[in-house]
Amino acid sequence: MKTRFWIWAGLCTAAWTLQAQPQLLYTFDSGVEGFQNVVWRPNAPAGWAGGATIQQNHTAGGWQNRLIKEFSWGPGGGVDNQQLAMQELANYGDLARISFDVMVDGGSFPPDVSGWFQLTIVGNSDGPNGWTQRENQFTVTGWHNANDSTLYTLHIDQPFSWLGWEPGDTWFQLWAGANSPSDMPVNFYFDNVRLYVVPEPGALGLFLWGGFWLWSRRRG
Repeated sequence: MKTRFWIWAGLCTAAWTLQAQPQLLYTFDSGVEGFQNVVWRPNAPAGWAGGATIQQNHTAGGWQNRLIKEFSWGPGGGVDNQQLAMQELANYGDLARISFDVMVDGGSFPPDVSGWFQLTIVGNSDGPNGWTQRENQFTVTGWHNANDSTLYTLHIDQPFSWLGWEPGDTWFQLWAGANSPSDMPVNFYFDNVRLYVVPEPGALGLFLWGGFWLWSRRRG
């Protein structure tokens, strides 16, 4: 009985640890949720099953980078203070990650035009890395055939360091941008922006082992 108690206590501790780790989540179900230079789309792009999105419209070709999120000192993303949550996340190092879905609506390209396009994701902070730019995320699908209405989707899940965000940083921005020929404007759609911590292997292992032990005891 005493052994079972300690296993249960350890299991509860692991569960609390996993639950207590910081997270920011933006699903855009009811609006832009503090994102900038975007338009809320409750039913777009066509064919996306994930619900509402935000759209970043690049009306001309060439390089364009736009600030889409400066994490504020106010509430949002499921927390009371986004900036403090970002600081806490960054201090986890590469256990902290950012993930999101991004789409390109083939039907939004000009008719009878084919050409290349690029998506750029940028992290900015007050740390030593500062501006960190990741270009051409649509490497495989970065070509648009004339009159191709296909919806291309990409899921990105990367550690904070991918965007230059490091422990000790105290100010954070997220930018997105495009590059394309001058006659080829590009629309990108974003959804499910999540900033989170990967559970420590030890805590996750304890949680799974404790659950298995209790399950086996119930069967016995």
